[in-house]
Amino acid sequence: MQAQLTPLRTFFRETPIIPSVRHVEHLDHAIAAHGKIIYLLTGDPENCETMIQKILAAGKLPIVNLDLLNGFSRDKYAVNYLKHCGASGIISTHLDPLRHAHTIHLYAIQRTFLLDSGAKNTITNQLKNTPVDALEVLPAPVAPKLLDSVRAISLDIPVVGGGLIWTLKEAEDLLAQGLDAVSISNPQMWIS
Repeated sequence: MQAQLTPLRTFFRETPIIPSVRHVEHLDHAIAAHGKIIYLLTGDPENCETMIQKILAAGKLPIVNLDLLNGFSRDKYAVNYLKHCGASGIISTHLDPLRHAHTIHLYAIQRTFLLDSGAKNTITNQLKNTPVDALEVLPAPVAPKLLDSVRAISLDIPVVGGGLIWTLKEAEDLLAQGLDAVSISNPQMWIS
């Protein structure tokens, strides 16, 4: 039997602003930033393992957005490959890869878009039926609107806001409203 993963909330406390790497050339800046988590929002079969290993060598957790990688399917084989490369977890809007990530002891972060009340209902129903380690809600400014619904399902599911954060003040305000972390792709906002 495998040991339990450390709850992601523990790492979010150390990484309230998660560097989200959209361009390979920003990886070193993300590694230098404060915290334990780095999101990879870029990569392909030729460079993914190198980036993951570089993050691991810095003592940080590489969490890869499966949906944004080039040359990967959103299936269990891609998830298996990412684990083989050393990824600590995946992010996806698709539930099947998230379920599989859980079975092979990777963090599973569901990424979702809160567009209207119908989307809110869909998200809460999915959370009731799919085990995830965290929920990332886009755009970040509306993420606090989902907090009560998520907390009613489980107090253990951290909520991360992503997208449309333009200033550190906006990030701080979102954290003050109860988000566990925010993911930001602008390297100028990564705190070193």
